[in-house]
Amino acid sequence: MSPVAATLTWLDLTSTDRNQVRQILDLFEEQGTVDELGLGTVRDFFSDTLFPGTSTLHTRLRYVLFIPWVYRRLEARHRQVQDIDAEAREQEIRVIDALRSGGEEEGVIGGHARERLARLPSQAYWSALARWGLFCPRQSQGWYHHRFHRLAGRRERTADEPLEAEEPVRTWHPQLPEPPEDWLQATTFALTGEEAAFLRDRIECAVPDSLLAYLAREGNAGLVDTQFSWEVPEVGQAPEHLQQLVAAARRFSLHVEGATLLYNLQLAELRRDRHGDPQGVDQGHIDTYRERLAVWAGQEAEETPFDPQALWAQAARHRVVLRQPLRRFVESWSEVINSHGAAAVADSQRLRELIASRERALKGPRARVVNTNRLDQWRGSAGLGRLDYRWPDVRRLLADLHEGLGR
Repeated sequence: MSPVAATLTWLDLTSTDRNQVRQILDLFEEQGTVDELGLGTVRDFFSDTLFPGTSTLHTRLRYVLFIPWVYRRLEARHRQVQDIDAEAREQEIRVIDALRSGGEEEGVIGGHARERLARLPSQAYWSALARWGLFCPRQSQGWYHHRFHRLAGRRERTADEPLEAEEPVRTWHPQLPEPPEDWLQATTFALTGEEAAFLRDRIECAVPDSLLAYLAREGNAGLVDTQFSWEVPEVGQAPEHLQQLVAAARRFSLHVEGATLLYNLQLAELRRDRHGDPQGVDQGHIDTYRERLAVWAGQEAEETPFDPQALWAQAARHRVVLRQPLRRFVESWSEVINSHGAAAVADSQRLRELIASRERALKGPRARVVNTNRLDQWRGSAGLGRLDYRWPDVRRLLADLHEGLGR
């Protein structure tokens, strides 16, 4: 029997319902469907602590100004706004056209889809708007849309008409820079000096103890040349707590890379053994993963033994709860490596059983190690690569910031 493709059908949902479903789908994309071994909680702990408010959905920093500018235009004529969802969407599509008219291509969200765009920039960037305090109530976009007319009309109340207790004094930060006059005709991602200074100050004020705030203040436009945050020269002069956090993130990234390599090696061997391999494709994968595991083992052997308890303590200090199955998996992985060495990983029956049982616990009958159809769909790699904690996306935002500060 051939596998049946999963589909999602929109029923009779309101625009708010659709936004909520889209946010759930965004969460899956943010976490990545390649989190094969359930390590995403630790990854997200480091990502959110180092770079709060950011997302892998972010492309360029000036979007955190475009979105408030759109909504302030709508608030100014709120009495004529009949459907805030539809009109905000229309304005965001105009931003796409303005960016294209301004010559921008890289990083334009919806540059090709335009009216067919499923995920608007505001949905992708709302976490930053709220976390960094640009949206003063720090609530969700759905919360704002539901109260849009009441919030937008608050200035029209008489002096003796009190605000409801739940209502904030303002929606957008009072020092938000004004947009260029013709920005909806043609614009670019280039921040002005005023805009960049405002965003730097917002980040430093909202998340002062983060690496994001430190690099907003101390970094420079050369950040784009680095693959990981621990390669940034300025990190070596960061406050001690940030250096420790970055060091822990780097060490965990290397330590668990071997688990994803072993997982893929097992899949290649399983498929070869179940179906034969007349073209030698799976054998090629096997040879590749054994080579990569050997390289990884050499790097891991140069490190001090990984201490899971130190990681759990660090997460607890940041009030992050890591569930027991994840902790047991990492502790078991570390125990074997610390006892027998990283070079033994490729042929360790205990670690192979650990990987297989972890996938079965996470996916049940859909686990590739037990589901032939799912194994056949494996394309030669799954969940590979060092954890980078959103750095490729964050470094682009920081580069935009420092380019603006230099103007």
